[in-house]
Amino acid sequence: MTSKNIVLGVAVVLAVAVAGFFFFSYIPPQEVINQQQEQASQGKINIDAVCQGALAYMTFPDAASADVFVAECKEGKHPEVIEQYKAGLNLDDGAAI
Repeated sequence: MTSKNIVLGVAVVLAVAVAGFFFFSYIPPQEVINQQQEQASQGKINIDAVCQGALAYMTFPDAASADVFVAECKEGKHPEVIEQYKAGLNLDDGAAI
């Protein structure tokens, strides 16, 4: 067996493993929305999920900066994140954190 065949075989195995990971770990967006609306209907907002979710539409120079932002958000230093979340779900100001 040549080294070319070995490299090709390893590449195929890795590609299948990555595809399998994404296939089995994927949560359909509608299911996520349903979970968020269920939490909202209970009158509580999961601050951890909101702060982590904010990372999806923000950019940071490194992971440490993102971690600092999430920690500050959980402490309440970034109320705009919670307001944007409530606006996205059409929640009134009475929703509890």
